Amino acid sequence: MTARLPDKKIFSLVAIASAALFLTTIPSFAQQEGTDSQVGAIGIQVSSPVYNFGIDPGGSAQDIVKLRNVGEQTQTFYPEVLDFKALNETGTPQFILSQESENYTYSLASWVKMSKEGITLKPNESAALNFTINVPKDAEAGGRYAGILFGTSPPQASGNQIAISNKVGSLILVRINGDAKEEANLKEFTTPKNFYEYPPVDFVVRVENTGNVHVIPKGTIEVKNWFGATVATADVNSKNGSVLPGSIRKYDKATDSLTWQPKGLSIGKYTANLRLAYGGATGKQIVGSLSFWVIPWKLLLILLLGLIILILVLIFLVKRYNRWVVSRAEKKSPPSEPPPGTEQTNSSQNSPTAQ
Repeated sequence: MTARLPDKKIFSLVAIASAALFLTTIPSFAQQEGTDSQVGAIGIQVSSPVYNFGIDPGGSAQDIVKLRNVGEQTQTFYPEVLDFKALNETGTPQFILSQESENYTYSLASWVKMSKEGITLKPNESAALNFTINVPKDAEAGGRYAGILFGTSPPQASGNQIAISNKVGSLILVRINGDAKEEANLKEFTTPKNFYEYPPVDFVVRVENTGNVHVIPKGTIEVKNWFGATVATADVNSKNGSVLPGSIRKYDKATDSLTWQPKGLSIGKYTANLRLAYGGATGKQIVGSLSFWVIPWKLLLILLLGLIILILVLIFLVKRYNRWVVSRAEKKSPPSEPPPGTEQTNSSQNSPTAQ
């Protein structure tokens, strides 16, 4: 744990010296939220990296996933639907093998049906596959998650994670309507240090989902100086990343550019206020606050040293000037003369007495 300097000591130093989706990345392709397609090493381009649905118990939903062969030869691509959960705090999914999905609370794969078992495409040829999600009538409210993956070989009943890593696909996030538990809390809101000589200042926000449905916390970090004026704001989760149930999602300079880099000189105590909203109509919020100091102590030390030298030089010049004035005054003053009558009196005293 980093030790924090008492505010009073830091303030004294300043006074003396001065007199900042869970959108996941499926292995085998680079994916960014907001992009329209994904290109995998197997030569396939898949549109719509993420699908979001809200479905009532007993209801259904359908959509299409578009494929394009970007390879140089004709190829057959086979779809496979697998459940997934959060692998880490950066949004990477961990796909769950079919035989393990029975014990997964948020399983969706068994409710998803594809229109084809495989599709053959020539180079640069495109096609669309339909998929349908059928929710059982007794389904509990909450979140369900699966991915539609495409590979160049048929799915194996005894598949393994290595084979999954060579596939490309899209993610499906489903919310079963009803009395779902939307609950999230702030796990961490920090900066790497609480004392900086110069910015930038990086912020780290970690949100934990303790409910049973994915949430999308969005908001801002507002930085204020020690006079209470807002000097900067930063958007948190601008890419609409979701946090899955039972997981923690981290937002930082890598995911959301949460870095304060002011222009010009910054000095003093700063306060960063975090405010996130989630839950849609429920209007739930997550808030947090932290303080940090920016003290360019080397620059202030140089300025202080320069000020001391300037004061000493001024004192020396004033004293020298005073001596010069006194010396000049002494040279200009005339020799002193005896008071009137003094010379005559002395002559009378020294003259001989009349006989």
